[in-house]
This record gives sequence, C-alpha cells and structure tokens, in this order.
Amino acid sequence: MSTGPAANDSPSSSRALVISAGPEQSAKLHRPIQRAAAFVTHLIATARQVPQARARRRADPAEVIAAYRTTIARLQKLNEKS
Repeated sequence: MSTGPAANDSPSSSRALVISAGPEQSAKLHRPIQRAAAFVTHLIATARQVPQARARRRADPAEVIAAYRTTIARLQKLNEKS
C-alpha cells in the first residue's frame, strides 16, 4: 500500500450526503429577500392607494400650520410661567 499523494487521487466510493450549511446560516440568507418583499408590497399598496396605505398620508398644509401654531402657543405659555 502506498501512502503518497497518488493514493488520494482516486475517486471516493462513499455516497454519503453532507450538510454544507446549517439552518441558522440558511435563515440568514433569506432575510434580505423577505425585507425586500415587504418593501415592494408596501410600494404596490401605496401606488394602488389601498386603505391601509392611505391612512398614514400627509395632512393638509392648513392642518399642519394649525398644529404648529398650537404647539408654539403652548411652549410660549410654559416659558412665561418659568
């Protein structure tokens, strides 16, 4: 029997299956795809103006201005008290 490099060049007769990646590595590989799918779904819902996507649209400029004025008035009252 030879133990040199030529002895290891013959093909193996074994047909055993070997796991190349564990389940934790496999799960990590699919996370970016799942995130992208959720983002694309959100974009489609927004484009189609699905009710869930419309509920969080921007307010009218008049509403925003009124909210800012109310906040400023409250802050001025708090500053006057101190």
